[in-house]
Amino acid sequence: MWRRQAIVDAGGWQHDTLTEDTDLSYRAQIRGWKFLYLPEIECPSELPVEMNGFKSQQARWAKGLMQTAKKILPQVMRSDAPAKAKIEAFFHLTANISYPLMVFLSIILLPAMIVRFYQGWFQVLLIDLPLFLASTCSISSFYLSAQRAFYPKTWKRTFFYLPVVMAVGIGLSVKNAVAVIEAIFGVKSEFVRTPKYKVEANAKNSKEWVKKKYHKGAGLMPYLEVLLGIYFAGAVVYSIQNANYVTVPFLLLFVWGYLYTGVMSIAQTYVDRLRFGAKELPVPASAAPVAAAATQSSASD
Repeated sequence: MWRRQAIVDAGGWQHDTLTEDTDLSYRAQIRGWKFLYLPEIECPSELPVEMNGFKSQQARWAKGLMQTAKKILPQVMRSDAPAKAKIEAFFHLTANISYPLMVFLSIILLPAMIVRFYQGWFQVLLIDLPLFLASTCSISSFYLSAQRAFYPKTWKRTFFYLPVVMAVGIGLSVKNAVAVIEAIFGVKSEFVRTPKYKVEANAKNSKEWVKKKYHKGAGLMPYLEVLLGIYFAGAVVYSIQNANYVTVPFLLLFVWGYLYTGVMSIAQTYVDRLRFGAKELPVPASAAPVAAAATQSSASD
C-alpha cells in the first residue's frame, strides 16, 4: 500500500525500466521514506502455470532490475544512506549479472574439465572445490534461511528441493542472460505481461484455462537450451569414461535444468495438457494484500 504523497514526492511512476515499482521504491527511500514489511499478512497470487510465461516473467524482472541498477545505483551511492544499505542495494540490483556468467561457464566447462583432467586432484581440491562450495552454499543458505523463517517446523525438507531449484535457475540462464545484456547496452523492449488464467483450487473453471490460447510461443530460445542440455549430457559421459565421478552430480544439474526448461517450453506450446494445473493450498480466511506502509522520516525534510 502506497501513500500518494510518497509517490508524488519520489517523482511519480516512471516507465523507463521494466520494473517501475522497484525504481519508485528506491527513489522513495532516497527521499527519506521508510517501508514496513509485514510478512505475517499473506497475499494469495497466481504463479505462472506454463514455462514460457514463467521464463518471460523472470526475464522481465532480470532486465528491469539491471535497468534500475544503471539508473538508481549512482544516486544510491551519492545518498546519505548507511554503507550497509548501499552494499545491499548493489547486490540486490546487480544480482542478475550472474546469468551471463552462468552461460559463459556453461560454454567453457567441458574444455576446463579436459584441462583439469591432466592437472591432477591437487589443483581440483585447491581451486575447483572452494569455488564450488562458495557458489552453491551461498544460494543454498539464501533459500534455507527464507524457508526456516516461514516454516520453522518443516523447513528441513527443503533440502530435497534445492537441487531442483538450482537446476531450474540454470535452465533460465540463457533467456535471462539475453535480457541482462540488453539492459546493459540500453536495448529497449516492450512490457511482456505474464499470462494470467484465474487458476483457483476448487473453482469450477480451474481446468478450463488449458483451452485458452493466451500464452506465448516457444521461439528459438528453447532449442538452444535443449542443445546445451545435450552438450552437458556429453560432458557427463566424458566424466564417467575418465572416472571423474565427483563432477557427475554437478553436471547433471546442468543437464536437467537446460533440458527441462527447453523441452517444457516447446512441448507446452503445442500440448496444452502439459501445462501445470492448480494445486490445493491452504489459504487463511484472513488473507489480505501485503501492506507496505510508507512513512516519511524527519530526515527527508
